[in-house]
Amino acid sequence: MVTQQDVADRAGVGRRTVSHVVTGFPHVSPEARERVLRAIDELGYVPNRAAQQLRTGRSGVIALSVPQIGVGYFGELGALLIEEAASRGLGLLIGQTLGSRDRESVEIERILALQPEGMILSPLGLTAADVEQIAARTPVTLIGEHFIGHDIPGVGESIVIDNVRGSLELVRHLAQSGRRRVAYVGMPAEVAPRFDALRREGTYAGRAAEGLEPVADLLTADYTWEEGYRVGREAAHRVAAGELDAVSCVTDEVAIGVMRALHDAGLRIPTDVAVAGSDGIPEGLRANPRLTTVAPDKVELARRAVAAVIGEPVPEGFVPHRVVLREST
Repeated sequence: MVTQQDVADRAGVGRRTVSHVVTGFPHVSPEARERVLRAIDELGYVPNRAAQQLRTGRSGVIALSVPQIGVGYFGELGALLIEEAASRGLGLLIGQTLGSRDRESVEIERILALQPEGMILSPLGLTAADVEQIAARTPVTLIGEHFIGHDIPGVGESIVIDNVRGSLELVRHLAQSGRRRVAYVGMPAEVAPRFDALRREGTYAGRAAEGLEPVADLLTADYTWEEGYRVGREAAHRVAAGELDAVSCVTDEVAIGVMRALHDAGLRIPTDVAVAGSDGIPEGLRANPRLTTVAPDKVELARRAVAAVIGEPVPEGFVPHRVVLREST
């Protein structure tokens, strides 16, 4: 096993200098730091983080807890958070919770046992009291709308985009392109998470603002491609009956499933029906046709989340978004 002394010998410096470099101590000359880093690469040295934590009181990692890391939105955001943390000399632990309170509690306890320097949470099942208890043990930053309007001691404002405005702008585009019967695709209102409810609210507000007629929602059981395909088959029947000419989907993943079902039913997108989503995931750009979407600035979201959890100031207000117009509308 390669030791700090091996690195020191290869770099021609003292072992203490190597320790200062791997723990991020600032007062090391650039030339010595470069020699140490080169020696670390050449020898494949891996610091003993447990011993380092005992010496410094720091773990060198922060944590992220999300419902599903495999879906397009959280997959992309997770990668951006990893890079943002790495740019600050931090690692990122990731827990997947599937959105249930029990699973969220279990995963968070596992992570807290590793003593992260902070946690970025996107909860669906946790209560405000749960988050307050977590924040008493480590700094917490919230992303997503679940706790908007809650004043949780020790926790700052949630980092979010303006979902209502984004959906309203999307409907405005659909109306300006000649669509008059726009259906919302999402979970039933009585069980929908907050972000879904806000996107539905924006869709309804957009229809009212543009003078469009009300159209019954297409209801999903979750936010998977498969559920999008299932309701897309229903949408195809309603398009054929003249009941709708556009759909605004709660997420891009659902929208891509809807488009596949419409295509399989022999409908042309956007000639027969326009389809739009939300989240700006990379898969939307590769779909056929390419998907119109409300795209949040995920780079800025990641920057704010990491900055907030390590105690740096972040801008107030919503993370910017834009409506990206593509072939599907």
